[in-house]
Amino acid sequence: MSFQYTYDAKGRAVGVFIPINEWEKITDELKNAKNTKRHSPKKPAVLKSIKKGMQQVAQIERGKIKSIPLQQLLDEL
Repeated sequence: MSFQYTYDAKGRAVGVFIPINEWEKITDELKNAKNTKRHSPKKPAVLKSIKKGMQQVAQIERGKIKSIPLQQLLDEL
């Protein structure tokens, strides 16, 4: 990336010139990051999954359902 800086009278950087192709890359990356964040699981969905998992643990402890090996659990993720 080749940026050009603008300086004030005291020599402090106060601005930057970014070539348009670099600017487009940056804005595309920001848009992609926002889209990724938008489609990530929301807090209620995550909490619901955790609650379901805890209920399954309780059922395993009561002998209602059979546990699965750790490796199988990891493979399903």
